[in-house]
Amino acid sequence: MGIKDFQDFLETECASACLSVDLLKISRAFVPKRMPISRLNQIAKTGRFCVIVDAESCLDRLYGGYFSDWVCGGQWNRMTAFLSNLVQACQNANMDLVVFFNGALEKEKIKEWNAQQHSQKDKVRYVLRHISSKGTPPPKVWWTQPVFLKEAVKMALRQLGVSVACSMDDHHLEVIRFCREHNLQGIIAQESIYTIFDPPRYFSSNNLKLTYKGSLETKEYIMDEIAKCMNLNPNRFCIFAALLGNHILTDDDLIPFRDSIPSLDHGKHRKSRDKLDAEMIKGICDYVRNLAAVDNLEVVGADVFKLAKTNKTELIEKFKQSVHYFVSGTGEGFYRGYNQPKGPAASLHNYTGPHGRSPVGQGDVRLHGNAMGDAQKKKIPQVPNEILRVAVDRHQKGLMHPFIYQVLAQGEVKLPVILEDDATRELNPYVDVYRPLRQTIYSVLLNLNKQKIVHEIQHKDKPNSSQPDFTAQIKEWVVRPGLNHPTFEMVTVRPVEWKVPSVQRMWLGHQDGDKDRRIRAFLTMMMSDTSLMMNTNYVPQHLLVMCTVLRYLIQYGRLLQRQELDAFLAMSVSPLLHDVQTMQDLKLPNILPRGSQLASLFMAGIETASIANDVCGAPIPWTMICPWNYMDGKLFHFKLLKANNNTPLLDMCRSPVEAQGGQLEIAGVVVGQWGPNMSNRRGRGGVSQMPPQVMSVGQRGRGFYNGRGGFMPRQALMRGRPAPPMYRPTFYGRGRGSPAKRPVRIVARPGRGRTVKAPPPKGRGVTVAVSSAIKSKSPDQDYDDAEEEVNGGYSGASEDDEESGVAAVSVNA
Repeated sequence: MGIKDFQDFLETECASACLSVDLLKISRAFVPKRMPISRLNQIAKTGRFCVIVDAESCLDRLYGGYFSDWVCGGQWNRMTAFLSNLVQACQNANMDLVVFFNGALEKEKIKEWNAQQHSQKDKVRYVLRHISSKGTPPPKVWWTQPVFLKEAVKMALRQLGVSVACSMDDHHLEVIRFCREHNLQGIIAQESIYTIFDPPRYFSSNNLKLTYKGSLETKEYIMDEIAKCMNLNPNRFCIFAALLGNHILTDDDLIPFRDSIPSLDHGKHRKSRDKLDAEMIKGICDYVRNLAAVDNLEVVGADVFKLAKTNKTELIEKFKQSVHYFVSGTGEGFYRGYNQPKGPAASLHNYTGPHGRSPVGQGDVRLHGNAMGDAQKKKIPQVPNEILRVAVDRHQKGLMHPFIYQVLAQGEVKLPVILEDDATRELNPYVDVYRPLRQTIYSVLLNLNKQKIVHEIQHKDKPNSSQPDFTAQIKEWVVRPGLNHPTFEMVTVRPVEWKVPSVQRMWLGHQDGDKDRRIRAFLTMMMSDTSLMMNTNYVPQHLLVMCTVLRYLIQYGRLLQRQELDAFLAMSVSPLLHDVQTMQDLKLPNILPRGSQLASLFMAGIETASIANDVCGAPIPWTMICPWNYMDGKLFHFKLLKANNNTPLLDMCRSPVEAQGGQLEIAGVVVGQWGPNMSNRRGRGGVSQMPPQVMSVGQRGRGFYNGRGGFMPRQALMRGRPAPPMYRPTFYGRGRGSPAKRPVRIVARPGRGRTVKAPPPKGRGVTVAVSSAIKSKSPDQDYDDAEEEVNGGYSGASEDDEESGVAAVSVNA
């Protein structure tokens, strides 16, 4: 689309308008302007520098950057750690953020969405080919967002106290209107359409970088400098943008006009191109600059399409609508109440309408008619107004998955591309795997069971009466192999065969039994309604959603193998799950294509389960759905590699340190080396496939990194979990008749120092020289300390021991 190509033009041809700035420095020097009381709102009253972040254009930045671990399924604790640092830095510098997500279906932009999904599909194909051939992470140019990223970022921001909003109809217009309504100071995004809308200040999200020196660096686009660079009056920007092309006036519509633009070099007519280069953009700019007048859009449109052979009237009308679309996003259009004209309009400045307001905050009033009209067209049952009001309110605040509002209002959803292989089809497509679950979700959301029951009650005395059709049709937009055009599949939804509460009862009920009804409805939808699922001694609360997804995959068919299920379970209970630094330093010897696809399939199930939870009235707290409670892509791959080597599940649930071999560092000094535990590490042929690791003593006595700039005690993390198994680690033993010894805590720090082969085995055990204070401990007390240290509770060496230096550590594995 032409308007998107304008962003690259700004970067290359208008470099003087792109200034490097430090957002934190700007926010510290910010002085709020005096405003009338009537224009002040809750955000403006804070007196802080507040900007709106368009999340759709900077998901990679919010994830933490282009680091390659995304291909494993998502580094969610690392993401929360980055967001915590970002939010803390902004708050300390007098800066507030409002993060705006795209929750609109935007059916009129479906061709653009389809093109983006096919581009993503090409990247996925390159990524899987790279993994299959090299087994290493792909280059950052092929970065695609991990599954469930949007919802995970929402949850993390909500946990950090950051304001979140979600669009409903047109994302870009709602972002700029929200900015103007709440008197925000600027927008952080990477969409050239905002240069046309002319926000108070416009910052680049692609160049956003939080540095170690405490600055938030990016680029600011200066609107006046852009106008000077292009030598174009700002009052002609909307016509210029319309002629670049958008979802209203498409590239195909503009082919006759672009063919008429002469070449700047030779004065010859050029052939139309799909992507606008700098020369074509300059030619369009020259055309708009040379227009005698721009007040009469009818005259301008006739001149633009003078070479069009057919549909000239329709093209002129599209041109006027496109111009009005861009004007509605400008300050003039906002304050003058500029909206899309409903009839012919011949002038750019003579149209006035109702005050254009953002749908945020009042969309429920306007939405009812649209939803009812769409319901009749799509054969969707009429939705009660109270349900629509609740859905709109939660949708706008980012408290509910966007699918729910889209189904209620329009009866359509879009299913994006994820990391899965279309060529081999080793795993079924996620669209097909979770379609039965989505059908159940649609049925419960649309109250099909209640309608059937009401009809049966009303006609119980009329056995011969005709039975109405209680089905509904939901349109799912999908991307299938071999089809380049936008494709949708009509999904038939029928009443479920089990008793389910109505949506009104699950969303608005306050009776004693409503809570149980909600959780039972959710578990039944997930095919997990068993007594043990609600027993926290078997399934901890923070692992409930994960277990329901795994149960669903097992019952679906031959998807998960036994060792792959073991890898998921071992990952979820591993203490390393919350150790951000260790997971960041861990180097995987190999990345498996099937492992990457399994992680994506699993996270797609988590997203579908979150939709089911929202439909059932959120019986599971949103904090228990956060993926960093149970998922880490790199750790899952690590466990999967061990599981493929026939490692028992109990052994996989231990810390991965003891089975790899490597060397131990204390304060940067190597004090011991050991080889891999071959008895537990042998795969096929008895050869270990895991390289030795380099270890160092971690941060003593501080527990786990909590993602908010601090460390969480082990007791807080283990609350609600079953007790860890009583086992003796392979690197901790009594030796040959020697008394129990207290080990030094070991934390994986791969890549530091040189790995040394272990000496020839002379039996099992560990010999550690310890102080007399430690020797005086009883064996039982020593064993408790060892268990806590294996789980990362604290460092085994005291301050005195570390100062004097721990004696030689030798491990014979």
